[in-house]
Amino acid sequence: MKRRWKLIVVAVMTLSAFVLTACSKSDNGAKMMDTVSKSEVTSSYDMDDGVAGEEMMLTSTSSFTATSSNETPMDKIITNVNLDVETKEFDALIETIKDEISRLGGYDERTEVRGNRYNSRGNRHAYIVARIPKDRLDDFVNLVNDNANVINETSSKENVTLKYVDTESRKKSLEIEQERLFSFLEKTETLEDIITLESRLSSIRYELQMYETELRTMDNKVDYSTVTMSINEVERITPTLEKETVFTRIKDGFGNTIYNISEGAKNFFVWFVVNLPYLIIWAVIIIVGIKIFKVIKRKSIKKDLASKAQDLLIESDQVDETTNKVKSEK
Repeated sequence: MKRRWKLIVVAVMTLSAFVLTACSKSDNGAKMMDTVSKSEVTSSYDMDDGVAGEEMMLTSTSSFTATSSNETPMDKIITNVNLDVETKEFDALIETIKDEISRLGGYDERTEVRGNRYNSRGNRHAYIVARIPKDRLDDFVNLVNDNANVINETSSKENVTLKYVDTESRKKSLEIEQERLFSFLEKTETLEDIITLESRLSSIRYELQMYETELRTMDNKVDYSTVTMSINEVERITPTLEKETVFTRIKDGFGNTIYNISEGAKNFFVWFVVNLPYLIIWAVIIIVGIKIFKVIKRKSIKKDLASKAQDLLIESDQVDETTNKVKSEK
C-alpha cells in the first residue's frame, strides 16, 4: 500500500515538472517574438529616416568594387587622341576631315586656320578639335593617316567609372531625401518648420543640378572621343625614318641642299617682284639725290675757283704796285 502511494507521488511530481518546463518555454518564445517585432519596427523606422539612401550608396559602391577589377564594356572610358599632321593639299584635307566628321556622326568642337598662301612661303596652319563617336574613332584616325602624313600620334584613356558611380549614388540619395522632405512638408503646419524644409529643398535642388550636369558631361566625353589635330601645310613631306647608310645620308643631304637653293632663289625672286615698286622709288630718289649733290658740288668748286682767281689778281696788283714804287724811287 505504501509502495503504491510512493508511485503516485513520483508520478504527480514528474507531471508537475513537465508542466512548469512547458510554461517557461512558452514565455521565452513570447519574449523572443516580441524582441524580433520590436527590431523590425526599429529597422523600418530607420529606413524611413534616410538609412535607405545610405544603404543604396553602399550597395552600389560594393557592387562596383566587386566588378571593377576587370574592365568591362560597361566601364566609363574617356579617350583623347592628338595628331600632328602635315600635308601639301591643305584645302582638300580640311574639307575631307570635315566631311568625315559629319559622316561618322560627330561634330566639330573647334576650328582655327592661320596664315595665307601669299606670304613668303605660303604655309598655313589649322587647329581642329573633333568629337567622334567612340565606336568610329579608329575609322576617323585611319582616314587622316590615309590622306595626310601623320608625324606624331599620341592617345590617352581615363577610366571614370568609379567617379560616375559615386556621383550617381549621391544623386539618388539626394532624390530620396527630397521625396522624404516633400512628404514632411505636406504634414508640417508651423511656419518655422516650413522655412527650414524649403531651405533644405533649395540646397538639394542646386546639388542635384550640379550632379546632373557632371553626369551629362562625363557621358558626353565617354560617348564622343576627342581628337585634337594640328595640321601644317608644307611644300615637302617629311620622309619616313629608314636605316641610315652613307649613301642615304649623301642622297638626303644633297637633296636638301638643292631644295634649299631652289627655295632661296624662288623666295628672292618673289621678294624682288613684290618689292619692285619700292625699289624703283628708292632708285629714283637716290639718282635725283646724286644729281643734286653733283650740281651743288660743281657750284661750290666754281665758287672756290673764282675766289682763288680773285685772290691771285689782288696779289698780282699788289706786286705790280710794289714794283712801280721801287722803280720810281730809283
